[in-house]
Amino acid sequence: MVTKLSNRPRKLAHIHLGVDGGAERFFVRLSKALAERDVEQIAFIRPDRSWRDELARHCDVRELTFSRSHIKRHFVRWHITHEIKKFGASSTLGWMSPASKWLPKPGPNMRTFLRLGDWPDGFHTYGNVQHLIGNTPDIVAQAIEMGWPADRATVISNFVEPLPEDLKPVDRAAYNTPSDAIVLVHLGRFVQRKRFDLMIKAVAQLPQTVHAWLIGDGELMNEMIALARSLSVEDRVHFMGWQRDPAPYLKAADILVCPTDDEPLGNIVLEGWNVGLPVIAAASPGPSWLIENGVNGLLFPCGDVEGLIYSVRNTLARADKIKSLVKNGTQSLEQNLSAISISDQYLRLFSMDISSS
Repeated sequence: MVTKLSNRPRKLAHIHLGVDGGAERFFVRLSKALAERDVEQIAFIRPDRSWRDELARHCDVRELTFSRSHIKRHFVRWHITHEIKKFGASSTLGWMSPASKWLPKPGPNMRTFLRLGDWPDGFHTYGNVQHLIGNTPDIVAQAIEMGWPADRATVISNFVEPLPEDLKPVDRAAYNTPSDAIVLVHLGRFVQRKRFDLMIKAVAQLPQTVHAWLIGDGELMNEMIALARSLSVEDRVHFMGWQRDPAPYLKAADILVCPTDDEPLGNIVLEGWNVGLPVIAAASPGPSWLIENGVNGLLFPCGDVEGLIYSVRNTLARADKIKSLVKNGTQSLEQNLSAISISDQYLRLFSMDISSS
């Protein structure tokens, strides 16, 4: 029996200033999942986001320019507040710290939340935030250590959507990758903490049959291209660029690797499980929370290229181990990280009625 939590209208406002990445993919997924639970939504986003049309299928999208000007900032916040009141939202959810400065003041008919998918960097813009949501225990713990009230913080993880049964992998030949190669895949922004360099260094010490697909873009891409060239593995390290939907690429790979040094959650771990890949990850906070080492994935010490190489070799040497890791990773998603389970947690926190869902 599901408890009826509130008679309020099931209306939610979002404020999201992001560009492209795992957080944005989850934003669209959560909005869709809530729409399927009969939650009416409005979202304030920056113009020309690549995911705008996908979001608009189930959410009223308002594109705004979020100015840094003190005067314009107050006008934009006033406009957002006016539109939220007119819409009749009972809750407003800001996404990541930059959204906090645009949150309207909470009141008797509207509560405010801020969702963090990364470490908090201070609360100086959190004046209108009533409640924090972190997608891992470590994010919430750090916020509390920094002084945020524990009774105003909640952990709610991410989820991934089941993939279409007819999902087709990309053609390896289109990316100069032999059909019989062992493909390691990593994706994200080309920034220092994502440690794309570990992938390249590992490939240089692994057999010639091992290739790496690096999906994403960012400031360090040219440096990583130069590193691959200096290690003479430019023919086995493939830079795939940013992909709005990485699933067909993951489907064509053999092992997902998350070598990030400081990963709060690790959406790519979930995405790897979702396509049925064995997952190897650096033991940073998020993956260490998601992965039981040796059961649903393998962990190696952060920054340890030899540990990564050992994990890859150990995985490739045992077909039974691959099968077990994949099976248990799939179970982890289905049992703990489904769209229904996670959206239920949001609805409860927002005090929305889920009795009919």
